Amino acid sequence: MAESGSTPFDDALDLRGLPAPEPLLRALEAVDALLPGQRLDVLTPMLPRPLLAELDARGLRWSASDCVDGGTRIHVERPLRR
Repeated sequence: MAESGSTPFDDALDLRGLPAPEPLLRALEAVDALLPGQRLDVLTPMLPRPLLAELDARGLRWSASDCVDGGTRIHVERPLRR
């Protein structure tokens, strides 16, 4: 996570400064730890198509948007069990 006060994304996992494949590996590790109903924002250096495919395969909900200071924000949520 970003250090408190360091960016406007204090509650996000900021992976934008890492070389490939670190953003993908770290994002998958973080989303795999989510419990039902939990959410996580992941910041990546570009639109991470391989990550999005993995999120779909894991049954996670996600949305993507551009960050104003570069990269992409992926909002991930593990659905509640039914």
